[in-house]
Amino acid sequence: MQSHQFPSLFQAKSLELINNLIKISSSVFFLVQPDMKHQGAYISNAPSEIEKAYTSTYFALDPIHPRNFKDTNDRVVTLSSQISTERLMKHRYYLEFMQKYQHRYVLDIFFRNSRNEIIAVISLLRDKSLSDFTKEEIDLLHSVHAFMEYSLNTVYLPKRDQERTSLQTRYNLTDRELDVLEMLISGANNKEIAKRIDMGLATLKTHLNHIFKKTTVQTRTELTAKIMSEL
Repeated sequence: MQSHQFPSLFQAKSLELINNLIKISSSVFFLVQPDMKHQGAYISNAPSEIEKAYTSTYFALDPIHPRNFKDTNDRVVTLSSQISTERLMKHRYYLEFMQKYQHRYVLDIFFRNSRNEIIAVISLLRDKSLSDFTKEEIDLLHSVHAFMEYSLNTVYLPKRDQERTSLQTRYNLTDRELDVLEMLISGANNKEIAKRIDMGLATLKTHLNHIFKKTTVQTRTELTAKIMSEL
């Protein structure tokens, strides 16, 4: 299953490229905010609720969460390189999260900006029917990393910022309203949006009403259709 995002073509094509290079069960491409929270996740061949479960509860337990590598130069990291199989099998992260979504092996690709800050991550997931990532596969991912990171910094993120700015200017949206709009288009419900941006539900509903009024729509469906057609 793939989630509809704003915008997501670069993310989709990146995951498609990797899927053509090595065998994976599913994958997720997400942006990383300065506070290390996820933003704009694009999910391939995995249930959409996996992102909600991860960001609401299990990110804090993830042995290869980006925060653990923010002061390093690591680009490609496997779960097995950070925790032994024995420890993993007893770990809450594996027992409650990984097993539920049927993945056993994980590899994360970190993308950084010119200040070496992690700005995006691709997570590659394999189920039990597949083996762990090999050295040859890791080397192959290293070989395409530089090009993908360059494209991310020079093409995708500037275009994404341009589209956000265009919508903000066209509809006179505040920064917060734009954040709400982006998550709404991604398919998040009110509770998910409120939790992700640390906002009360009443305040969120006020923002939504302002967005509907400014964009002259009545429903979330109308809003999504209108914004996506304009993008």
